[in-house]
Amino acid sequence: KLIIMMETEQPPVNAPDPGDETEQFSPASTKFNFFEDANKDDAITKAEQSGDVSDNPPPTKNNAVAVAVPMSSIQHQHQDSPSASKMTRQNMFKLCIGTLILIAIIITAVVLTQEKSPVVDNPPPPHVDFSTGVSLVTSYAIETKVRSRLARTKITMEVANALDCSSIHVISLQLPLDTRITSVKTIADDGCTSRGDVQELKEARENFMEAASNGLPVAYVEVAQDSSTHSLQVAIPPLGTSNVELVLEQLLKQRLDEVTFDIPLAPNEKVDSVVFDLMVEDTSGQPVDFHVDLDVPGVYEPSVGDGGNSTVKTTSAGPIHLDIPDARQHNLPQVIRGKYNPGKLPENGLLYTDGRCFEHFFHPESLAPMPRNFVFLIDKSSSMQYDSKMRSAKQALTLFIDSLTPEDTFTIQSFGNKGTEQLWGSGPGTTEEKEDAKKFVNSMSLSSWDTNLHEAFLEGLLRAKHDASVSDDNVATILVVLSDGYATRGETNRTKIAEHIYELNDEGTVKIYSLGFEGSADMQLLDAIALMNGGVSVPLLRGRDGFAEQITNFLDSELGSVLMSDVNVQYSGASEETKVYGATQNVFPLLADGYEVVVRGLVGESGDDKTLRTITSASTLEGIKNWELSVTPDDMDTVKSSLCFQSYAHDRITQLLRLYDASDFLGNELIKRLVTLSSQKDCDEKEFAKCIRAEALALATEANVVAKGLTAMVTVDDDGCMKVDDDAEVCIDGTTPDGREPARDENDYDYAYGDSYPTAESTAESTAESDIAYIRPASDSSYKMNGGYGYSSGAGAPTPRHGFVYFFALLSVWFFVAILKI
Repeated sequence: KLIIMMETEQPPVNAPDPGDETEQFSPASTKFNFFEDANKDDAITKAEQSGDVSDNPPPTKNNAVAVAVPMSSIQHQHQDSPSASKMTRQNMFKLCIGTLILIAIIITAVVLTQEKSPVVDNPPPPHVDFSTGVSLVTSYAIETKVRSRLARTKITMEVANALDCSSIHVISLQLPLDTRITSVKTIADDGCTSRGDVQELKEARENFMEAASNGLPVAYVEVAQDSSTHSLQVAIPPLGTSNVELVLEQLLKQRLDEVTFDIPLAPNEKVDSVVFDLMVEDTSGQPVDFHVDLDVPGVYEPSVGDGGNSTVKTTSAGPIHLDIPDARQHNLPQVIRGKYNPGKLPENGLLYTDGRCFEHFFHPESLAPMPRNFVFLIDKSSSMQYDSKMRSAKQALTLFIDSLTPEDTFTIQSFGNKGTEQLWGSGPGTTEEKEDAKKFVNSMSLSSWDTNLHEAFLEGLLRAKHDASVSDDNVATILVVLSDGYATRGETNRTKIAEHIYELNDEGTVKIYSLGFEGSADMQLLDAIALMNGGVSVPLLRGRDGFAEQITNFLDSELGSVLMSDVNVQYSGASEETKVYGATQNVFPLLADGYEVVVRGLVGESGDDKTLRTITSASTLEGIKNWELSVTPDDMDTVKSSLCFQSYAHDRITQLLRLYDASDFLGNELIKRLVTLSSQKDCDEKEFAKCIRAEALALATEANVVAKGLTAMVTVDDDGCMKVDDDAEVCIDGTTPDGREPARDENDYDYAYGDSYPTAESTAESTAESDIAYIRPASDSSYKMNGGYGYSSGAGAPTPRHGFVYFFALLSVWFFVAILKI
């Protein structure tokens, strides 16, 4: 039965006889409320159960009457209404047609917006990032010379081609983040030499491919997206060899009273033989004691002075020389690390100028450490479980807590879905409090997958500012952030996040230091926040000492024992005519013991008195102090002068590109507060970010420096001694530039290969130990590219499958069946 509520202005009408299915309702003004569940009205339910629905209707508002009507009565009326049946069929037909048209429109839009399939006859792009043909690195030599704060490494290699076509061999080099390529040259079999020229990326790529297509020995090098990998591409003539000489420079800094350097011992592939030489000198060019890690069993035998430690080599005045003719039999590390003690600097620092550039090193020894207020923000989102990131964070943080003193205070705030998931502190660095804090750290568990960076930063800043407000002026307040993700919860707009943090900390009371896990953290945002708030950001790299050790080293060197805060270094000439410009970072949030301030810049025209002066001011435990220093130009040491400019260019380009990356969401007005350009007067204020990039490009071109996303280096035959082969072809080994295997027509096989094919990630191994055999392509499977160079290839890549199309097609079928069923 169906319970019906009738509301009418007329007296209630008695319900029809339940057995009479033909009786109709007469009131024209009747309103029907259908209840399929009698429990919705107790009165109706009781009436129905008692069988007295029509005779004893319950009291209702507006003379409402409850009646019980058999469903068959309503169904019968509906079925007997031709007009209603016709209307229903028409509506269903219209709905079905409309739905199918809508789905067809959606599918058409998706197809049109999808990337078009590659056309077989079209050539691949004029740039490859994978090895082609069959080639081999037959020899590899490394010569490193460390002097003062610059490590210069020259890599010489020979690459041989086994095919009668021009092969391209790609070599990946893992280099420190603060390393730049400064020179590259190629030497042909006949001794003809071409030298590297720094060009913009697009121009350099086109010039490289054009030279390779003409069968010339040419080299090309650029920085990969991860900034720590450099891609060296070498074109080898048919059945010939190419000798390549690559020079790279690493800027060094003193941390914990030591200067460390990294040396690329081997590329990301096996090589036949390796020769290694190393020399370390101080600022005056005199040899110094140094240590280098050589964990190569069977290659290095410890000397008597090593104390039996086979992984450390110590020398007092002579170079290290290693000759490894059977390098393939050893698991050589790609990078080895060395270090030396540079000795103490003068109390007021060390200043050098050659009249064109200057370098200033500053690290006073007589200061006592300042108390510190720490707020640690630890990401505990679920992604921290991968690569032992949470475990590494716990290990490093507990070690650093042990180093705190009773004069320090600290707070530990974990964040994830919310800005504060768990909280400890604040408390002093006493033994009891530190033990309790370490238990809290080890008990931290993972939360949800979301990361609320916005709330975490703002809540952490509020706690840090509160601690600063109740502390003395000689206390350094520091916010340390450790994260592995992007903002995915709360405010996710990066510009707003950066602005809100800057507005809350506009006076710079809190120094923000950020650590982000490579490949997952939003390093661009973390770096911008650090820039705006007087701090430092660093990426934690995979395969480099382990995450825990990297975190520990950073905390100890940057924040271990703070001697000064708000360090400001200014330069001027003795003459008013002297112009000092283009300086690198000269304002530093903190200076820790064992660390040093390094500032570099340029000096313009000056009067008769060419003296350069500097004054450094900073807050210390004893209050604000000043250090003054002056020096006259020394232009007699040409080597030192060259190192000065190269170091300056390297440092300045790094600074400018960092600011340029941050300009995406910091805005021109804020960026202008952080840097002064050499030609700022000629820059349109609305285009300030473009001016930053333009200055970096000009400096990189002048100093011959390869910079990420800005320049690349390609060798150029200035002497015109190389012979062009107009009929040369570039070997292709069966992969497309994005690493996919092309589709092959049964009658058009250009190559025969085994179970695997090389990709962009595996070319280092596949080209040296390749199971790919080159087969001379048929004439119809070779095509020429612009500029006359050719590629041998198969039928091209398969048509991409459009997942959206399949989804909407299935959805349309389901919808159509559902409508028919209804």
